[in-house]
Amino acid sequence: MLAAITDRTRVIFVCNPNNPTGTTLARRDLEEFVEAVPRNVLVVIDEAYVHFDTSDAAGAGLDLFGSYPHVATLRTFSKAYGLAGLRVGYAIAPAEVVTNLRKVAIPFGVTNLAQTAAQASLDAEDQLQVRIAETVVERRRLFAVLHEAGWQPVPSEANFIWVPAGSRTDELDERLRSCGVIARAFAGEGIRITVGTTQDTERIAEALSTTAATARGGLANTARTTGGRP
Repeated sequence: MLAAITDRTRVIFVCNPNNPTGTTLARRDLEEFVEAVPRNVLVVIDEAYVHFDTSDAAGAGLDLFGSYPHVATLRTFSKAYGLAGLRVGYAIAPAEVVTNLRKVAIPFGVTNLAQTAAQASLDAEDQLQVRIAETVVERRRLFAVLHEAGWQPVPSEANFIWVPAGSRTDELDERLRSCGVIARAFAGEGIRITVGTTQDTERIAEALSTTAATARGGLANTARTTGGRP
């Protein structure tokens, strides 16, 4: 990204944790990047999934905003707070940037209902922490289920896990759907699976178990056909 900066570059977006992979940039690496970016280029650090981040990078965007004049941070109520349908989010940015954002913002873009829900969410931080902790625990469990089934998931710091299934993406998507699980599939690349409840993970495990059993059966039939060991 540094190498791609030219005199025409005005804004750089860094999603941390990243979507759809769930990966993060280490705090030191992120700061070194920000330090190297010219001061006339705004670095926008999108921390939509920051609440689920257990790495040392958690909250780095806000810290960098306090240390550098060309950093802005984005946060949202759509993820950990569970207000996705209400579209409430905010930017923490230099005063000049905020002034210009207000000039182009959609009038009344945040409804009264959304504001009320956001305030209620802030008043229930203790419940939020419980939900986050449960999600992190279930994330580890889902990762183990995927790994044991041989799908090579990517370690995640978000509320989803990325599976780089490549050419087998459609196959995995079909297996999940057969057990009532709808995930975000990127044809030919991979699939993003949201971390849900314990029951959701069990349903995914069932789908993957079916996949594994089918694969083993196919190998056994091939072996028998070719005269090899089943």
